[in-house]
Amino acid sequence: MTRYAAWSLSVVALLGAAGCGGGSQMGNQMGTVTGPTGTTASGTVMSSVVPSGNAASVSVTTTVVMRFSHGMAAGMEKYMDLHEGDTSGPVVPMTCGWSSDRTTLTCQPSTPLKPQTRYTIHMGDGMMDADDHPVNMDQGLGMGGQWLMTGMMGGLHAGSPMGMMGSGWHGSNGSYGMVFPFTTA
Repeated sequence: MTRYAAWSLSVVALLGAAGCGGGSQMGNQMGTVTGPTGTTASGTVMSSVVPSGNAASVSVTTTVVMRFSHGMAAGMEKYMDLHEGDTSGPVVPMTCGWSSDRTTLTCQPSTPLKPQTRYTIHMGDGMMDADDHPVNMDQGLGMGGQWLMTGMMGGLHAGSPMGMMGSGWHGSNGSYGMVFPFTTA
């Protein structure tokens, strides 16, 4: 075997081993191996939400925190809201801000939440990451989330028809994003 052929086989073997490894911080997400930027073949994923869907006895002074595997595009916080009750209920005023790497969105309600009351976090399905790729929210199903479809909650969002919500809320799967209900203490 020539020296060039041996070198070529070594390079191919190294590249193959590197491509098959799962040594990223995010680990194996949804059956795909993540790369160094935190994106997958499916795009950026929602990593966590606090409070999680169906959480009970949540503090009335809670903050809403969503984490993503990759930095998010500017303005995406406008596709996240909190409703009293379900999504047909009023929107709770909040102040939201991003971490310096734009992977964590933290929202603080303007006033304490009502005790022993159901609330719903609503995240629009049209959210985009900093590289203009859609966010894959499928993992939210394992965090107590569910897809918000047109006929749910009487077809209303904060008292208005869901169809008036705009493209940032509506996703390619036909949903208007994902919801995470919780109840305060």
